[in-house]
Amino acid sequence: MRPALRAAVVFLLALLAASCATSQLTSTWTEPGRTPKPFKDLVVFGVAANETVRHVYEDSFVAALKARGVRVRPGYSLLPEGGLGDVKTVRKAVEFSGADGVIVTYLAGQNAETVHVPARNYVTPSLYGGLYPYYGLVYDNVTEPGYYARFKLLQLETNVYDVARQKLVWSGRSQTLDPRSEQTTINEVVELITGALAQAGFLPR
Repeated sequence: MRPALRAAVVFLLALLAASCATSQLTSTWTEPGRTPKPFKDLVVFGVAANETVRHVYEDSFVAALKARGVRVRPGYSLLPEGGLGDVKTVRKAVEFSGADGVIVTYLAGQNAETVHVPARNYVTPSLYGGLYPYYGLVYDNVTEPGYYARFKLLQLETNVYDVARQKLVWSGRSQTLDPRSEQTTINEVVELITGALAQAGFLPR
């Protein structure tokens, strides 16, 4: 493993294993003009350059969603390591699964000087609106050499898409996370996200 990649993996795993503290979602977005309906079958894609990190993302969401009675499967059960960067392959895997909803989640890099306390609701960039353009953007960012080395803080960004329309229906961002201080676990943040999705009407209550 290249030194830069090894450092990034250690950086992420330190966060994934950090000890518990109070966490929160700093901002959320829900598609306007439509009444949310609970998803019946979800696929979770944790986007990461490392398979261990990817499995932690996906398994954490799967466990939390199953606890709420949701049918859900991890992306790695449909799409092994090969082909993750090919959006066409991802599309085929989603179509083959028969899922009606897709969750895409990853740790987005933030620098302290660019972190602000946003409103609880935010306007999503236009590219976020489409499932596959968003997935491609995130994958390209995360797998760019040295991506995480540029940032001191991270936020777990999670987007939920309606497969039939390939449209974004919900988006949320966690508070900033610092793997060098013992703040919070990814599991804590995932519990917050699944709770917010249930509250918004996208999961069974």
